[in-house]
Amino acid sequence: MKKYIKQIATLALIVAFASCSADDDVEMVTSVGGNVAPQTTSISRLDNNYNLPLKVYSKEGVTATKVEIYLNTAGSGELFKLGAKVSDGTITGSDVTFNTSTLGSFDTFPTTATPSTLTGKTGSFSLLILSTYSDGTTTTQPYTLTVAKGIVWKQYNEDGSTSTTSGSGVSSVLYNDHTSKAIIKYAVVNKSTTVITSVVGEWAKNNSTVFAPLPGTFAKTTQDIDVAAIPYSTYGGLVAGDAITYRFTVTAGTQTDVISTKITFANQEFDADKSGSISNDPNSSKFSFLTGLSYDNTKDAEIAFVVPFGIKVDGTTPLTLVASTLNYDTADLFMANTAYNAGAKVTQLTSLSTGDVVLYKVTRKVDFGTADEPDIQDVDYYGILKVTDKVSGDTSQKLIFSYKEGVLRTN
Repeated sequence: MKKYIKQIATLALIVAFASCSADDDVEMVTSVGGNVAPQTTSISRLDNNYNLPLKVYSKEGVTATKVEIYLNTAGSGELFKLGAKVSDGTITGSDVTFNTSTLGSFDTFPTTATPSTLTGKTGSFSLLILSTYSDGTTTTQPYTLTVAKGIVWKQYNEDGSTSTTSGSGVSSVLYNDHTSKAIIKYAVVNKSTTVITSVVGEWAKNNSTVFAPLPGTFAKTTQDIDVAAIPYSTYGGLVAGDAITYRFTVTAGTQTDVISTKITFANQEFDADKSGSISNDPNSSKFSFLTGLSYDNTKDAEIAFVVPFGIKVDGTTPLTLVASTLNYDTADLFMANTAYNAGAKVTQLTSLSTGDVVLYKVTRKVDFGTADEPDIQDVDYYGILKVTDKVSGDTSQKLIFSYKEGVLRTN
């Protein structure tokens, strides 16, 4: 009972400061009969038929005889101002409820646009709880009820937990790469008594406003979707650079809410340009595409200089060369793969000139494990090289080139 009296006194002070003179404060604290407090401050926009709970705290022997909910139309500098009546509360002992359907539409909140319009789907109701007690006293309590989204994006944290995010966390996936996961995770937000009718998944391509159904069924609670695993035939086929908008609509009775995200199926490009050189000088006659360094011995070398103005495969790393007419600046990994497969594979090319382009494929061993548990796997890298200059002296020959590599993911 002591904690109830403390809560009553706190509320009484709020009311007293707003509506009474200083001389009336003490009398208000000691004479108020009780306090009716909300038990939740937020719902989702799906909860428009929810019995919102309030709790009565009162002096011994005093009960709440009437609880009314009004709009609070207080302006700047005002604590409250009685507006239109929303509902009468249903009193059952110390419990009070009123149904959120009496609040009206959940589609008329102010938007953040300039100028603002009353078309927002989330926002808040500024309310007043006007309570009358059996001892004849009354209290008026301001109450802000927030209406949040009914379906939200979730994102996995490093520890495996999830958090609510403004976006799906996935903006692009590599075209034709079905090995990597691109998980979008949604969660439906509703009170336990709100019955969810359905969640529908849809897609649209390249900014189209026409959506088509995604295959499968969608959970009414939460679900993980790996967009990289969805067959491209779902969309009538894809090419690199296409963007798909995924839309999920949740329905509860007559209420709906929507989230969407756009994911680009990005082209598979080479990594950044690097530069290198190789010559007939014994100190720089060998080169490694992996390290970007010249060598005077076989350590880490992948190619070696060969007279006149040529390169040959060197070292123990499997590597083959293909002379090509591809445009070094615009070629991507798909083009390089196609041209390499169609070209004549050799281990040596000579008489190279400025502007010549060479493709290569090198298989390197990569450790995907840890220091305690190594996991060595063979990985194929496609590379493209362009001769940018050749320097000739009386007895010296040198090739200067740009090159870039990448791993084509197609599984």
